[in-house]
Amino acid sequence: MNMNKEKQIELLQHLIQIPTVDDHEKQVVDYIVKLFAPYKDKDAVRITRVPYKGDRESVVVSIGPENSDFKLGFSGHMDVVNLGDPDAWKDDPFSGKLYDNNTKMYGRGTTDMKSGLAGMVGTMLTLLEEKVPLKGELRLLATVGEETGMWGSEELTKQGYVDDLDVLVIGEDTTDLNVVYASNGDIDYTITSYGKVAISSSPGINALDHMLDFIHMANQKLRTQPKIHETLGPLVHNVTMISGGDQVNSIPGKITARGNVRINPLYTVEEVQEMLESIVSELNSWPDYKFELQYDYLGGAVDGDLQGEYVTTAKQMLDDILGHPVKIVGEPGATDASNFVKSPSAPTMLVVGPGNDSVHQIDEYVDIDEYLAAAEFYKRFAKKYLS
Repeated sequence: MNMNKEKQIELLQHLIQIPTVDDHEKQVVDYIVKLFAPYKDKDAVRITRVPYKGDRESVVVSIGPENSDFKLGFSGHMDVVNLGDPDAWKDDPFSGKLYDNNTKMYGRGTTDMKSGLAGMVGTMLTLLEEKVPLKGELRLLATVGEETGMWGSEELTKQGYVDDLDVLVIGEDTTDLNVVYASNGDIDYTITSYGKVAISSSPGINALDHMLDFIHMANQKLRTQPKIHETLGPLVHNVTMISGGDQVNSIPGKITARGNVRINPLYTVEEVQEMLESIVSELNSWPDYKFELQYDYLGGAVDGDLQGEYVTTAKQMLDDILGHPVKIVGEPGATDASNFVKSPSAPTMLVVGPGNDSVHQIDEYVDIDEYLAAAEFYKRFAKKYLS
């Protein structure tokens, strides 16, 4: 399939028209596999489907020599976030319609991140169609469940699909096609404080008072850590949810809270766990205090080199394609990279994809020129390093 502009736009529309709100990624895999079917007979493509559960699966698609010295990875997730209020959308969120004189495509997932994924799939199809002789392997990792638990990237990392890659480009949305060279890690945790229920006029043991002590100590410790990253800044800690208590005139016997730590690349996940656990064990040594801590998600930070070859090459290519300079930046949020970095031999990772502030919003859209520019970037980057 020769990916002219129309074909590239059509490819994205088809992906948008498959509703993958926290499910049904297998239907995207079916579509992608169908696109590569014409090249299967020629042994030009290797495809491995990696089931998760039900109608959910990731897929690994490879072209170019398997036993080559150099391996380039592309990655994108196939799920999208929920719609919010479906009636608030001005049109069908799974239409993939073009708007504003065909300058924008509309729909859930257009910018986060089916446009990045479609640009990468289009690049692979172009290389196959043009019979570009590849001296290295290009491997696409299309993942399930990034928005809710990053299960696909966790599974593909465990199965070793990242270990032998030299560089990995993730097509997640970046503002103005800036090049993300480093990103924060992420810890989500649940903390429970146990007290003793009593009528509010008698002593009891107030689990809420104790929880407030924990929150105060955790904020004090985690928000004052000295290592500040050059683009991502300090560690960030917030307790974001709290629940418990029975009624206004009873001492609460159990309070549960959930917290989140954004970990800059100068700290490891283990170091931050150690900080949280030391607070809990100190509080548990106090009379009548009883806490339990559990981790809901652990994702590592990704650090890169601002002057690294792949980063500077990506910037030069994008400057050239767009006709104006892009920035090299850090990404405060977490992507599938926070699982890929757990590989024992993690590759250099960059994040570049079409993006704007409609991510996760009602009336999400992608700018068509930016989408085509990203697709052109993926193609140039692959050709430079593989042909």
